[in-house]
Amino acid sequence: MTTETPATGGEETVPPADGRQDTPAAEEKSPAGTGGATPQTSAEQPGVDRPAPPEPPAPGRGDALGRMDQLRAAGGKPSPGDSGGKDESWRHADDPPRGDAGPDPVFSNVGQTAYGDHAVLVNIQLPDGRRVTILRSQRTPAELRESENTSVTVDGFDDAVQRLKDKHVVVLRGGVGTGRRTTAELMLWRVVGIDRVVGVEDPEVTLTQLARQEGLLLKGHGTVLELPASEAVTIGTLRAFESLARNVAAYVVILDGHGDTADPTLARYTVDHTPPPPENVLRRHLLRLLRRQQRCVGGCAPCVGDCWAAFVERCLSHDRIAAELAAHPRPRQTVELAQSLAGWSGVDEELEAALGGLRRRRRDIVARLLKQDSAEKTLEDPQAAPRRQAFQIAYAALHNLPLADVFDAGELLLGILQAVESGTERPPRVVFDGGVDQMLHAWGGESPLAAAETGEQPRRARLADPRLLFDVLDVVWHDFDGVRLPLLVWLEELVFTRRDEVRRRAAQITGWLATYDFDEVCNGVLRQWAADERGTGRQAAARALDVAAYDDRLVGRIQGRVLGWVRSANPLLHDTAARVYSTRIGRLAPTDTLRELRTLASRDDLNGSASVARALMDLYPVAPEETWRTLVAWNGDDLHRLRVHAARGMTLLGRLAGRTPHDGWPLLLTAVECFTPELDELAGLWQGALGDPTTAARAWKLLHAWLQLADEEPALADRMVGLFSKALVGRLAGRSRFYLRDWSRQSATARRLLTPPGNAARNGADVPSSQPTPGGNP
Repeated sequence: MTTETPATGGEETVPPADGRQDTPAAEEKSPAGTGGATPQTSAEQPGVDRPAPPEPPAPGRGDALGRMDQLRAAGGKPSPGDSGGKDESWRHADDPPRGDAGPDPVFSNVGQTAYGDHAVLVNIQLPDGRRVTILRSQRTPAELRESENTSVTVDGFDDAVQRLKDKHVVVLRGGVGTGRRTTAELMLWRVVGIDRVVGVEDPEVTLTQLARQEGLLLKGHGTVLELPASEAVTIGTLRAFESLARNVAAYVVILDGHGDTADPTLARYTVDHTPPPPENVLRRHLLRLLRRQQRCVGGCAPCVGDCWAAFVERCLSHDRIAAELAAHPRPRQTVELAQSLAGWSGVDEELEAALGGLRRRRRDIVARLLKQDSAEKTLEDPQAAPRRQAFQIAYAALHNLPLADVFDAGELLLGILQAVESGTERPPRVVFDGGVDQMLHAWGGESPLAAAETGEQPRRARLADPRLLFDVLDVVWHDFDGVRLPLLVWLEELVFTRRDEVRRRAAQITGWLATYDFDEVCNGVLRQWAADERGTGRQAAARALDVAAYDDRLVGRIQGRVLGWVRSANPLLHDTAARVYSTRIGRLAPTDTLRELRTLASRDDLNGSASVARALMDLYPVAPEETWRTLVAWNGDDLHRLRVHAARGMTLLGRLAGRTPHDGWPLLLTAVECFTPELDELAGLWQGALGDPTTAARAWKLLHAWLQLADEEPALADRMVGLFSKALVGRLAGRSRFYLRDWSRQSATARRLLTPPGNAARNGADVPSSQPTPGGNP
């Protein structure tokens, strides 16, 4: 019951959105002409199969301070804390008087002070001599009736009420925000009456201490107690409360946020609180809010409320709202969603604005989560709070990646933060800390980060809502002024790790930070990555700028900076510029991109790089005709470098698969944006790819793959025969006969290409007599 990213470089291992599988191209190699004889990889020299050289080691952790100084040369306060997730509705200082409820009993060893009309502050003398103050407040009948009207009955509610009657003490086990407090109040209402439900709370006092206070429980009343996060309930404490409660005919419900206990003696006192389906909670709360507002949501004239139910069902079926509900299913979160939707106009374009308050509230939760709590500064482990913060940042940053990567990244960030703060080596740390669950929780409250475990192996970091990553970045970047440079140093070290997924994510996060402060991030790290001799650094710069281009305000500045790299004299910047043009930045202005790619391809410093060819491959699906005309022009150009880049582009384009209804065909033989290449031009490009020494080996393998596809599609086979009868002539005739004879044992299409036109009818091959035979003249 309740009241409450894209392929941009050669090291990609994940297929992009168009369904193709990337293969390495020009990743771990500096382009030619950089002044050093660095070995080329097989990806950068098509047709040569060689193992890639090992990636240079990542910068050492001891370099963090030095890198900080370099970043400085290149050149917010945390949100206030709240009550740690506790229900503030216990405090009724501003409520109107509810009439004379009689004086409260007075503890024999305490003093008390009125706190509003429905609460008192109670001073207690503990056995060790300390005096503490607790808050005891009473729920009004109107509040309880409202809770009943808006709540959804949980499973096993009646059984829980009966157990409370029998035992006088029940432990209600459920997480913060699951509606457990409302369930506890309604349980007590059923047992003691609507005007006898009170709550006692104080995070500094343990239940063990309260269980020894004779005057704690009011006679004939029901009391809700919340177990502190640092305390585990014991059978001795429960029996003490049971004795106190029976003596005064009182009843107690203890809220416990811990998981299952191994103590079997607690089972008869324990009730598990399972939250109701979030759809039911949203339906009930939203309908209640609409009735209270008396707001028409259907354009009725006059409105009598018939439109409310239809509006609620429309909200439940809306994809954006369903995604929000799935990401934040707890009743407390669902109530907040209902409050936001109650003010929505019903226009889809205004939905994000209506949900904006949710994002602000969640950002505040993230800020409190990352805020260093003084309560964590213990003598046993003074690094508990920094370690928790570092792990939380790493957990959010590496969402959906294995926990092993999160642990490594969190340890790396902690070392950088400690080096910046102390200027010395890291102090010793405990080996066994609180574990993942504890480090993801706020001090004494719930965690907005972790989602439910799926049982997959290896375990992965799972955010309750992937968009929380952006909230964490926003808080870290804007609310903690001393973390910016350490964060950039951390991302830089992650970029040069050996884990492809980690380096990709680090580059993407850097790009997102660039949307906050483009000049600081670009001058601090992106410019250095773009000129790095390691292909990993150059690829990271391209990925980061690709993400930064999501901000339309930055597109012009990014294009200008990349154009400056094209015009520079640095071959490394030339290679990075070509990689950037392989991203959405190049696809935004295809004509300009193709012009700049010709400038890059005309230079000799990219002879050993496939970055230009990859840019052509990525540009073709969005601008097929312009890209094709560029390839054809380069293939016939007098400049040999352009012909080489055209051949490389052809081998990469040849691997792309066609789209429906020709999804089993090569893309170049199908229509894209109403454009299909001419067979004569395609044959010319095939001749260039098959004849160029740097692409020949890959091109012949690609040709074999095409013929295998044709063997399964008769219509495709006819087109293949027509195409390669034009391409496999002249200087390619002899080599083509060698390959075709080898393939003909398993390929019917290869046998057709070997059959002379005059023998086609005799051999049963449907080859037009006008088509030339491989080895003859076209």
